Amino acid sequence: QAAQKVPVVRIDKNGQRMDCEVDPVNLVPGDILFLEAGNRIPADVRILYCTDGMEVDNSALTGESMPEPRHTKTEPLSCSPTEARNLAFFGTTVLKGNATCVVHATGDSTFLGKIAQGIKSSRVKSTLEYQIEHFIHIIAVVAIVVGLLSLAANLMSPVKRSAAEVLQNSAAALFAQVPEGLLPTVTISLMIASEQMAKKMVLVRKIDAVETLGCVSVFCSDKTGTLTKGEMTVQDLAVPLPGGPAEGMTVHNREPGTLIFSTKLAQVLSDIALCGILNNGAECKMEDGKEVYSGSPTEVAILNACTQVHGGNSQVRNTRAKLENDKIFEIPFNSENKWMLTVHGQPSRGKCFSILKGAPDRVLKFCSVSKDGAAMAKIEATMADLMAQARRVLCIAKRDLTGGDIPDGAKFEGTVPSDCNFPMGNFEFVGLYGIEDPPKEGVATAVVKAQKAGVKVVMVTGDHPDTARAIASRINILHGSEDTEGDQLQGAEEFAVITGTMLESRVPKADNFTDEEPQEIVTWWKKATQHTRVFARVSPIHKQVIVQAYQKYGYGGIGDVCAMTGDGVNDAPALKQAEVGVAMGIRGTEVAKDAADIVLQDDNFASIVDGIEQGRLSSENLQKSIMYTLCSKIPQVAPTFGELFGLPQALTVAQVLLIDIGTDIWTAIAYALQSAESKLMERRPRHPRLEKLVNCKVLIYSYGYIGQLQMLACWAAFFFAAPGVLDLYLSGKSPNDYSKVDELNDTQGMSVYYWTLVLGQIAAAISTTTKLQSIFGCCGVPYGLPNATLNYMFIGELVLGLVAIYFPPMQTWFDTAALPWQSIVYPMAAFLAIVIIEEIRKLFGRMCFDDGSAPDDGPGEKGSKLKVPVAALKLGPCSCFCLWDTPQRA
Repeated sequence: QAAQKVPVVRIDKNGQRMDCEVDPVNLVPGDILFLEAGNRIPADVRILYCTDGMEVDNSALTGESMPEPRHTKTEPLSCSPTEARNLAFFGTTVLKGNATCVVHATGDSTFLGKIAQGIKSSRVKSTLEYQIEHFIHIIAVVAIVVGLLSLAANLMSPVKRSAAEVLQNSAAALFAQVPEGLLPTVTISLMIASEQMAKKMVLVRKIDAVETLGCVSVFCSDKTGTLTKGEMTVQDLAVPLPGGPAEGMTVHNREPGTLIFSTKLAQVLSDIALCGILNNGAECKMEDGKEVYSGSPTEVAILNACTQVHGGNSQVRNTRAKLENDKIFEIPFNSENKWMLTVHGQPSRGKCFSILKGAPDRVLKFCSVSKDGAAMAKIEATMADLMAQARRVLCIAKRDLTGGDIPDGAKFEGTVPSDCNFPMGNFEFVGLYGIEDPPKEGVATAVVKAQKAGVKVVMVTGDHPDTARAIASRINILHGSEDTEGDQLQGAEEFAVITGTMLESRVPKADNFTDEEPQEIVTWWKKATQHTRVFARVSPIHKQVIVQAYQKYGYGGIGDVCAMTGDGVNDAPALKQAEVGVAMGIRGTEVAKDAADIVLQDDNFASIVDGIEQGRLSSENLQKSIMYTLCSKIPQVAPTFGELFGLPQALTVAQVLLIDIGTDIWTAIAYALQSAESKLMERRPRHPRLEKLVNCKVLIYSYGYIGQLQMLACWAAFFFAAPGVLDLYLSGKSPNDYSKVDELNDTQGMSVYYWTLVLGQIAAAISTTTKLQSIFGCCGVPYGLPNATLNYMFIGELVLGLVAIYFPPMQTWFDTAALPWQSIVYPMAAFLAIVIIEEIRKLFGRMCFDDGSAPDDGPGEKGSKLKVPVAALKLGPCSCFCLWDTPQRA
């Protein structure tokens, strides 16, 4: 429809009016065009004239399904274009009324066009890509160095080898340093994580976003529909005491647990429930066995609450069907009156009554109670209390009409108080409705869970600051039980809630923040990114600026890893800007989903927190898989250099390949199915710019700790568990002078070395499944061996190792020989030693890491402080053996 010709008025070169129809692509600024209900708006326009009550559907831009009214009044300079009601935008639709407008922007200059330009830029590399690239550079350097050293060792070895054999050994040493299982492990780990996330209503569109989600340190979330239900709900029914409002007001809330108004309150709330049912344009119908409400959100909320009090929909239908409740006249709600009036009854019997509902200040002036100062004070105090809880308050009143109050012929007329032909005063005050968009169940707990995990949760909303503050306080975003900074608002109360008007003068001059920004703006943003938890009255353009600020100035100036939610077309630039863009699956537009990395299918914040946990698990498993794979590299390459010292050959190239391809690669892949440790979500997120996926801790652990233990165990077994090897070494014979018996002893020694390394790798695999939690429950909760696939891999490694040693064809292929039972059993001591040493390390690590406090069980209870303890800092380099927590924020 946007391509249909539109009626346009132009001025010809003689200054005369010219009426014509123009294709939308040929519109230019200054054209006057006419719009009516059902038209798709072909350009950004300023409304010059419109009918009263004109509405447009801006859901294509904002994601909000509520129609937005339009008028011709001039808006203040402080009003952002998206909030200006005298503008209409390209791509939106006229729902009601008609208008005369002037075009002020077309094509790429329209609001939608600017958004499209903003998301055209290619996406930057994900954190996972940077991590893998960093790891590849490390491994490339290590592999080349080892290959060159191996070449030198082979050339200097007393064993005479041909050039081809020297090259083969050197190449094998080089390629042995490469973790062959990395690519499939990364892919399978992310696939499994995305599958698990899909079960939790989190749809992954870009698979590498799984790992990035686990690194998120700031999560900027919409309020409506994500943190809250996205539907208006009556939370409070306030009615006067039996003695009247002067005696006081009583406020009735929904019952805890059931979250409904009890029918036990039917007598106390009978008047406010009856008036709310009759003075209401909403309807409830049965569709597919379910009650479905239709009407404006506010009317639906009131009808739903009053129905609960009144005893159900059947009672409501019976009440509305009674002749004495028959609606005979109505003045609909409009922006001028800000109230709605209905008249009910049987004029023929001279009995009618009117009900007035609307804004309290407009309704109360028609009530007799307005002349009673004491009563008004009580009502206003109740209203103030409700509004402090972010409630939207509506007032309702009624009046009986008898005798002369009823117009002749019962023909009620009027649209405003001044032209009504029936009394519009002395109404009886009935009560107040406290309405809000309530938080979703589980959101408050999810926020605390995120905060305990070191993720700062920030509310970004277009709502009023008071509403945003109240909701944020209820769901632990403000004054939460856990806070990643420790001093969330200490000395920074002015930064608690920031509004869009405060951002206007602090946006970057260019498309993003640079090092050239004024110091005043830099200082302000550093404080905002540290202390602010609520951004209110912000436009979608502000969302992108907020993300950029966290990425530039957050995390003590290093830059936060930021996630952002959005649902409208105008949220697309912010979704594209964030490291993880999260679109809403129910309310989100297709443009927002296309720009996002993840789609939240149930629009629930609690689901994305579960996604963060899954992302962390995926990252942890990938890191553990790499740790495991690197452990065997030292004992694999050690025999090459051992020959320089006259040691018999301990491992062949074929045996190295058998370990790498036959066992390690499959075990590494099985790590993708590993379950989480007990305190995975009680540690700070790993910041990819501070702690790489493969860092010095990982390298020291694999090369300098487990790898060294394996090498010592392999050499010990080689000399003391293999028959005749120690005597062969002490004999000082050159490998070129070995007899048949010496060659058998050396082959058996290589078989023992290989078998010990297989057992050492199984010990390494068991040890690396956790970083701090005990496998067997030593002074803590046992982690156990929950990964059945990994356990099967252990069995497979043992079977393959024994087959390689005892199966004749395998003996020929891999230079092995059958071993006596002692040579098979004794190396098992290496397995036990590595596992026990690791359990001691983890126990020591837990003693350093834990601060003695229990994890949070809910709001108000403190848990782990997530800080590196002083005791660990005193350990110096040894701290890497007991602590795996990410660094403290700067």
